[in-house]
Amino acid sequence: MSMKRVLFAALSLGIVSVLLHASSAEARTTAGRNPLQLTGLRAAALEQDCCTPKEPCCPEPCLVYRHCGPKLCCGCEPPQQIVLKVTDPCTGCEIDVPVCAPACCEGEPQVCSGKGIFCRDKVDFEWCCGFRVTVVFRKCDVLVRTWGR
Repeated sequence: MSMKRVLFAALSLGIVSVLLHASSAEARTTAGRNPLQLTGLRAAALEQDCCTPKEPCCPEPCLVYRHCGPKLCCGCEPPQQIVLKVTDPCTGCEIDVPVCAPACCEGEPQVCSGKGIFCRDKVDFEWCCGFRVTVVFRKCDVLVRTWGR
């Protein structure tokens, strides 16, 4: 029986020393901090998170234009500038993509969105006149390809 008591006493002493060491180490790391200041910062952070809605970050994308195929010509009329509205799948923000389209392209285009090569998100616009625009969302920029038939 005395052996059990000795082991129990040694184990208890070991646990108490570990707890004292941990509390003294914690006291050393928090000695320089002001608990009132930390509480105030936490309260300010909670108030800001709960009360004010965060506005989405919508950076201006870098647009890169490329034309493929022959230029579509509709007589002597100058081309018209069209602004296409496209939603960036990464940020969820709507971006404006200005495009010069031939004068004969009238009406609303057919819009088709999906995945392109390398699993990039893309949006295709096609008008009845044969003019086509593909907007491809790349890692660092937005590629705008135009085709004329």
